[in-house]
Amino acid sequence: MAEAPDLALTRALLDEKFLRLRPRDRNLLRSIVAFDVFVGPQLLAVFLGLPPATVAASLAKLKRAGLVRTADDGSVGITYRVLRDILPESWRHPGPLDALRMAGMLLEGEDWYAIARRAELYVLGGHLGEAVAAFERAGIEAEHHGALAEAARIFSLAAKTAKAALNDPQYVPDRSFDDDEFERSAARCRGRAKAARLKLHRQTARPGERG
Repeated sequence: MAEAPDLALTRALLDEKFLRLRPRDRNLLRSIVAFDVFVGPQLLAVFLGLPPATVAASLAKLKRAGLVRTADDGSVGITYRVLRDILPESWRHPGPLDALRMAGMLLEGEDWYAIARRAELYVLGGHLGEAVAAFERAGIEAEHHGALAEAARIFSLAAKTAKAALNDPQYVPDRSFDDDEFERSAARCRGRAKAARLKLHRQTARPGERG
């Protein structure tokens, strides 16, 4: 299937910019895309094993190229979400070890999206138990901030991940309880997802449709 004309033009412009980048700058951009959240330059320096001044110089070049931007708190991220659809898909899926390193770097992030991304990275790294806990926390934070649709989606991911953890051949359940912790997590998160969807429906329904 051919690309839409606007996306094809965007890809052509991006390819032109990308060819001008040095390998170091490309690696930095790849890391930012893989994180999929706004991250501090100092974390990028640690992740890539580069001096902060080197990272700052590369970030300046990426900003001039219009590929990354800086948030109010100094963290950096890709300029447009569409870049994730244009850049190589492999950039979005780091290997298991890189995924765990990224998840570790996002431990201090309190934003629900960052917490959800940490959970996704835990899944990529093969740590499903940590992923379940992070997904559930992200869902709770999203709900507290009024993002009910996202909360429902994330709670559903938590339940799905808990089910996967329960079926993992390497998982040894704790027989000291009548039911398994992942079974409890899955049931709890399914209930939270249903409650968030119901709350969203009540908020968006017309007065006569609420029930």
